[in-house]
Amino acid sequence: MEDPTTTKAAPRSFEINHLDPATLSFKRQGDTLSLVTGDGTTYQRVVLRSCFPVSQDDRYLSVRDANIEEQPEIGIIDNWQELPEESKRAVAEELELYYFVPEIQRVVKLKKEFGFIYWTVETNKGPREFVMRDSVVHFAREVQPNRWLIIDVNQARYEIKNVMELDQHSRNLVKRFLYL
Repeated sequence: MEDPTTTKAAPRSFEINHLDPATLSFKRQGDTLSLVTGDGTTYQRVVLRSCFPVSQDDRYLSVRDANIEEQPEIGIIDNWQELPEESKRAVAEELELYYFVPEIQRVVKLKKEFGFIYWTVETNKGPREFVMRDSVVHFAREVQPNRWLIIDVNQARYEIKNVMELDQHSRNLVKRFLYL
């Protein structure tokens, strides 16, 4: 029988490979982002995922190999703002595409029907209509006091930066439907 107090080495999957931004070269070609590391290893297709997309969007960026179905992690960039300029631009474009989140500036109408909430809003990217499941616990998250992330049925995200800064009509609707 194995002694439960014995310390074992963590499996490889738990090891974090910190990538030095100064040694990385990202390039965009069409819809594809590629990476060449300091040792010359080339990854034809990579995807980027922010470990903390709301609270620290410039820190702790997971780089994954998109040529393999499981998308194994290549490593973590602690601060992608330290990348060389061309790479920084390529990474910024990729993140902007993936984390496109319109900011709700005004709520025109909310309607609850058949287990869904129908939103008509004005955002910083223009007017939008979307549908959210009527499960505030799962599809609306208060990420900071008065700052909400709304997720629609297609997994698109919308943000309310500060409920208290919305106009009175919008604030009343949001408070009623988000149970504030």
